[in-house]
Amino acid sequence: MNEAPDPLEALLSALRPREVSSGLRQRVAERLGDSPPQKHRRPWRIALASGLAAACLAAVLFRWGGARVVKPRPIAVLPQPAPPVMVVNSGFTLLAYQRALAHSPEDLDALLAKDAVVAPESNPELVRIGAFPRSDAALPALLGED
Repeated sequence: MNEAPDPLEALLSALRPREVSSGLRQRVAERLGDSPPQKHRRPWRIALASGLAAACLAAVLFRWGGARVVKPRPIAVLPQPAPPVMVVNSGFTLLAYQRALAHSPEDLDALLAKDAVVAPESNPELVRIGAFPRSDAALPALLGED
C-alpha cells in the first residue's frame, strides 16, 4: 500500500450516506406489511386438473368402446379356372425377332424381309404435330402480303 494518503481516497472516505427519512421508512413498512401478491398458480392448477380429467375420460371411453371385438365372417372363395390364352404369331413382336436372332442372323434377316412385305403401305403425306395447329389458308394472312 501507499504510505502517503491519496487526496481522492481521503475525499471518498469523508463521504457518508444520508440518513433515511421517516417517510421512506413508513412506505417500506407499509409495503412489507401488505400480503404478498398472488403468483398466478390458480390457472395452472385449473389447467392441470382439466387435463387430468380429459385424459381419464378419454381412457374410459376408449376402453368402453374398444371392448367389442368384431369377428369377420369367413368368405368362401372358389378357385376359378384360368381363361385360355390364345397365342397369335403376328410376326411383328419383339419375341419373334429375339428368337430369330437366337437361331442365326440369317433367320432374323429372313423374318424382317417377310414382315416388310406383309407391312401395309406407308402414307407418304406428312402429318403435322404441334401445340398450336394452323391451317395453310391462314399462313399468308400471318406472313402478310409483300
